[in-house]
Amino acid sequence: MSDSLHPPPAFLAKTPEKVTQQFIREVRDSVNHAMQFRPYRVTHVIAFHWENDKMNVQQLESDLLRTFRNKYGFQTTSFKIPLVESHLKLMNRLCDWSRERQGDDVLRIFVYSGHADVVGLHVTEWNLAGRSDHHSGMLLGPKIDWWSIRRPIEQYSGHSCYIFDCCSGGTGALRHYDGAEFMAARAWEQNATADPRFSFTKILIDTLNSLGGRPPTFAAIYSQIFRHAQTNRIGACPVHVPKTGSCSVTIGRSMDSQRITRSMEQNSYRVLISVKVRGDVQQDPAQWSAWLTQNIPKGILSTDVVVEGAFQGSGLVLLTVPIEVWTMMPRNDTAYKFIAHVSSCNILKPARPTALPIRSPPPSGKENVQGAR
Repeated sequence: MSDSLHPPPAFLAKTPEKVTQQFIREVRDSVNHAMQFRPYRVTHVIAFHWENDKMNVQQLESDLLRTFRNKYGFQTTSFKIPLVESHLKLMNRLCDWSRERQGDDVLRIFVYSGHADVVGLHVTEWNLAGRSDHHSGMLLGPKIDWWSIRRPIEQYSGHSCYIFDCCSGGTGALRHYDGAEFMAARAWEQNATADPRFSFTKILIDTLNSLGGRPPTFAAIYSQIFRHAQTNRIGACPVHVPKTGSCSVTIGRSMDSQRITRSMEQNSYRVLISVKVRGDVQQDPAQWSAWLTQNIPKGILSTDVVVEGAFQGSGLVLLTVPIEVWTMMPRNDTAYKFIAHVSSCNILKPARPTALPIRSPPPSGKENVQGAR
């Protein structure tokens, strides 16, 4: 018996269920959190890399800061992590910088380029360093534990987000992460590319330049990078972790700037997910559409949240959502299941199901009994 088709949990486990209206509300919240644009009075960016860096990250770091200044008018600075008292000096620099740039209408962006531990989800610390062994991936020289630095710099008023171009970047935001919005070059236990032409930072710069100063959300930027991950040779896909219960930060100050329109390519790349709802499943597609678009402000986007299928008995609902909506949905809620990345809606949905031919049962009665003799 195939484990992939008939796993034991299929016979034993009970999938958590959602009340239909709770499910609808969470989808609508995810749309709003992904696409609502919110200006800041001022946005500050600080980028930091190691003094003993041998990957020449400083050039790309400078290019990214220049893009933030020229395209968006952000105030930028950089910091080189020293090899002596590395942890203390980086923490003091980031805390001092944040303290001087706080306020409810302020956004602070932290950018790191360098090496990091290639670890999984179940670890107690995550170290950054300027050098690593080319063969084993082990960090060399001075190291800092990022998790012990992150919390102090988030205590200041305002909004924050992180951009990390390093290996296993998703480790910066583990399962029960409760910090600021986070985007990284690689997920868990993945290596980042050493070729600067195809690095995460280079793709981010190209994406920001293509937007021409228009104000996207962090989630929208991530979705564009994700869609082009393979064609841009990034390799493994980047990771995005939102701040729980919050809107994605807006990379831009002016709400008067031209809104971003979704291209056909964006509309065609989607995520298929499932959820089990409690009770009878609504059979009217128009009612699902009305529920999903209720209370969503006009002009946010054509959300493209589509119910692809619904089944009585199990209460199972299948739907496709844009990447930026998917990444903003409750990430630790086991009622939602990721199925696949897809490039279309259900192409068989308009067709009627085709029944398999069924052989009629043998005739009963004397004729059959006699024939058996």
